[in-house]
Amino acid sequence: MALNAKMLKCIELMVYTDMQKQEIAKELGVANNAISRWMAREDFQKALQDEMHKGFNSLAIKARRKLESLIDSNNDGVALGACKEVLSKAGYDAAQKVEQKIDSVIRVDIVE
Repeated sequence: MALNAKMLKCIELMVYTDMQKQEIAKELGVANNAISRWMAREDFQKALQDEMHKGFNSLAIKARRKLESLIDSNNDGVALGACKEVLSKAGYDAAQKVEQKIDSVIRVDIVE
């Protein structure tokens, strides 16, 4: 049996709202235990996971934009945290060290 319209609406409410199971059941006009029965179904769980993944993908775009704006923050701690997060997501390990070698000697003469 395929997922019906109420099951699909239940998934949507579970992913995108803060509603509890009892509230969702009331909204859909089903018995409280109906949602528990639906959640025991493999196809329901798969559809729920797919919808959650879709929801997180849309949030990822917003999160990336927010991190980009936080890098320019006037608060150094916030900017540093955003930089670390971006570098981490880009695959740079926090334990990696950056080494800089100075190949030439700088000579400063003070003339009075």
